[in-house]
Amino acid sequence: MTRSWVLVTSLCMILLLAGLLLRNGVLLAIALPYLLFSLIPFWRSVEKPNLVIERRLDPQYLVGGQPCRMTLSVQNVGNGLEEVSLFDLLPAGLGVEGDFTYHGNLRSGQAETFLSILRGVRGKYEFCGVRVLANDLLGMSRCERFVPSPATLAVLPGMERLERLKISPRRTRVYTGAIRSRETGAGVEFFGTRAYVSGDPLRHLNWKAGARWDLLITNLFEQERIADVGIIVDARSIVEVRTNGESLFERSIRAAASLAEYFLREGNRVGLLIYGQMIQWTFPGYGKQQHARILAALAKAELGEHAVFKELQHLPTRLFPSESQIVLVSPLLPGDVPMLRYLRALGYHVLVISPDPIAFEKRLLPQDACTDLAERIACMERDATLSKLRRARVSVVEWDSTVPLNIAMKQARVGIKRWSVG
Repeated sequence: MTRSWVLVTSLCMILLLAGLLLRNGVLLAIALPYLLFSLIPFWRSVEKPNLVIERRLDPQYLVGGQPCRMTLSVQNVGNGLEEVSLFDLLPAGLGVEGDFTYHGNLRSGQAETFLSILRGVRGKYEFCGVRVLANDLLGMSRCERFVPSPATLAVLPGMERLERLKISPRRTRVYTGAIRSRETGAGVEFFGTRAYVSGDPLRHLNWKAGARWDLLITNLFEQERIADVGIIVDARSIVEVRTNGESLFERSIRAAASLAEYFLREGNRVGLLIYGQMIQWTFPGYGKQQHARILAALAKAELGEHAVFKELQHLPTRLFPSESQIVLVSPLLPGDVPMLRYLRALGYHVLVISPDPIAFEKRLLPQDACTDLAERIACMERDATLSKLRRARVSVVEWDSTVPLNIAMKQARVGIKRWSVG
């Protein structure tokens, strides 16, 4: 029953009681039409809506800021509906361009199509369905139904194309790639020399060294192979800096997506670990499918806080192959240094991409003596933390997130040669 029915019924009862108490036939006559209206829902109920709703998203995966075209097709496969209202239950956080409501009649077999444009920030959005309200023309009765029309829209993080990064983990895999393996064999990087052995290619002879030592000397080259790379994204709430709607965590997500794209493009096996409220692990893999899995995991990544994962000391090191390459994307805290030293002692090669929280927050603070003093103190603490890591032979790239990551890689105080010796 609807509010209109309640109002008509209440008015009818008031008139009937007043007419009986006052013995006034006029009031009883006036109450009669209202009584007839209030009885309508009992002998003529509203047709239950029988709708088929199909939702199509094009595309289902997009980068933040790009538009998604959504088509909602509605068809009445039941009896005709005198008055029906449709309300699409959209997930929160999506920007909509277009009308998602319908009010009118639907004849049997009638179909309607609605088009709209969706835009959203990074995340995974689940569409559940449409709320359907069917009324009679007098508004005395109503039938409500939920029609499912599920769909999933994944807004992936943006990324930039990185140039060649030289890493040199202790252990590589058997397949040919772009990473120096510290073993002699077919390659292009010079590794050393040795005395000529029958069967060595003549084109590898070092004629200058042979003339000097009066021996046949062969050049040795270093094999280039692929490696295991583990990318760790720091999703702890304690390291987050958010100013004027901008988030340092979002910059870290984009950096992780760029790194994953680069290492997979080079043929390496890449895994992803999101460390925050819980551990979200994407098993290592190769190629475009692995890239899609990593982007989907990054799209769902959220900040969190947990007593167990408050510090990096609980990193599950067994997830990463022994002596492989680990890339950590984190603003870093002073208490994170011991764990990174421990990883280095275990034989992992560690590269830290550290978005600078001080430069990120300073842009929106007032410029005065107190701000300058606070910045100097914070910079001294951060420099001390980074110096401890570099002394432990952990490669660190201090990244001002207002500039592209590719430029920060080139301008890093640790050079490419130092990365390679780790």
